Amino acid sequence: MSVLLLSGCGFSETDRARDRAENAENPAGLTQNKRTFSPTTKGSSFAATTAEESRAAEVGREILEAGGNATDAAVAMYFALSVTLPSAASLGASGACIVHNDKTKKAEAFVFPPIAAPGAVKGTPFSVPAGVRAVTLMHVRHGNLRWEQTVSPAERLARFGFPVSRALARDLQAGGALLGADAEARRIFGNASEGSLLTQPDLASVLGSIRQRGGAEFFQGALARTFSEQVSQAGGSLPVDALRAAVPIASEPMSVSHYRSRVYVAPAPAAGSLALAGWNGQQPAGGTPVDSGGFAGFAAVDSKGGAAACAVSMGQLFGARVVAPGSGIMLGSPNPEAASVSPVIIANPGNGEFTFAGAGGGGPTAAQAVGYVAREVIDNDRNLATVLANRRAQGGFVNAIACPSGLRGKPEACRTGADPAGAGLSTIAR
Repeated sequence: MSVLLLSGCGFSETDRARDRAENAENPAGLTQNKRTFSPTTKGSSFAATTAEESRAAEVGREILEAGGNATDAAVAMYFALSVTLPSAASLGASGACIVHNDKTKKAEAFVFPPIAAPGAVKGTPFSVPAGVRAVTLMHVRHGNLRWEQTVSPAERLARFGFPVSRALARDLQAGGALLGADAEARRIFGNASEGSLLTQPDLASVLGSIRQRGGAEFFQGALARTFSEQVSQAGGSLPVDALRAAVPIASEPMSVSHYRSRVYVAPAPAAGSLALAGWNGQQPAGGTPVDSGGFAGFAAVDSKGGAAACAVSMGQLFGARVVAPGSGIMLGSPNPEAASVSPVIIANPGNGEFTFAGAGGGGPTAAQAVGYVAREVIDNDRNLATVLANRRAQGGFVNAIACPSGLRGKPEACRTGADPAGAGLSTIAR
């Protein structure tokens, strides 16, 4: 007599067997009419990106196809999102990244928490931007391509323009009215709508300086002094000393064991504990977000098993809702929820194998949602696309890449997914 065993989440062994079969047959979770286009065939390598906004995911894929590793792709997506989704991921955002280095077989976290600037702008507190400094350090330690290659795609998007994506259009529809009190924000985004061409020449100039002179230019060079003056023009106070003092935290991630692997999350003051709550089976409360909520997540995996994932936050939709004049930079808000971010990476420190990388958006409970999805996919052996579809983004959008059997061991089982309830994109590098 056969016995039907039920998991704690209510899925039978028959369900798991079906999902395992779907993993092997349809690793990317593609619809039936698109499955023949999947490049993930048996014996092939695998590299992928996923992000809250479509053009940023494509930028990451292009970096991988140019020979970059996962860290290069994540850095490029960070800068691209500052152009294409400033409502959730401007250069003024706070956040956290985790890198799994396939060469050292170790993981490292880079946390850039919200720190209130000395003087509010127009009566509104804003955060000291520290993300550029964090990804600069991340690239120095783990990147492969030249620095300028990771920044130039974003600079081009800002200088020559891009069609406004559904992700940004959705945020503008939800929160565009909140920008009405700021003349710079109205000038840049006032006429933007889905599909319209959006150019940001001031932001392009900032990115051009960062590309040419390095990330340090933003927090201690001439650009830092200019930015400080631009904030003053808006009525706020951001001395160069405050930019220099906002040092990101580079450290070992918080982690727990999972068989021979480790589940890596961002350490305090980021919200790794929330991600671990999700990993322990606690699905976040809340409904499906209707916009980014000022939170965004992105991840990349390269063909050698390197992985990088970041979660960033403006604190709320469009952050402080002020653009520093002449910079094109939307300032972030340092409210308490801004620190509620954490990506999740699962990897084996013994052999360097990666199995999961993800991050989320849509609100401050997205970190918990990512942990929950990781548990369902890796521990409960469920198909990523199925998990994302069935949970309907409860508590936040999740963007993830998973190789349940290891990227080197079984690349044909790897898959990437952007939350179908969101407006992001997942891509596979060829």
